[in-house]
Amino acid sequence: MITRILSCLLLTLGASAVLAAPVKLKPNREWGAVIRDEKLKAHAPKTGVIADQKSFEKVWKAWRPTEKTPEINFSKEFVVVALSSGPNRVSIGATLDDGKLTIRAAQTLIAGEGFGYSLATFNRAGVKSIGGTPLPET
Repeated sequence: MITRILSCLLLTLGASAVLAAPVKLKPNREWGAVIRDEKLKAHAPKTGVIADQKSFEKVWKAWRPTEKTPEINFSKEFVVVALSSGPNRVSIGATLDDGKLTIRAAQTLIAGEGFGYSLATFNRAGVKSIGGTPLPET
């Protein structure tokens, strides 16, 4: 009887551990480019997160002035901004673990002037914080 109870307890604990594993998230949408003018890097949000359309438009118009700004439903999504040094492309990946979103950015390794960026949207559902900072409200 005790063996059976312990087996059930171990199965339950094992299932909990599997459910609590970090989940890889892919961006819903992603835009990126390389900009040669280092001064434009100043338009990036200090937190690396954009939570409203007005702030997104400011960054978009600075970095993609010839394109129409996409509409984002910030009540359902937010934007992560990743930067690279030099004229390098950057890509964003993420994992979600118990409401904590961890962003991982990777870049190419080319020497020179400028910077690369990636703007990526993620769903708000289930996200409480990004890199330890609470997710901003809309």
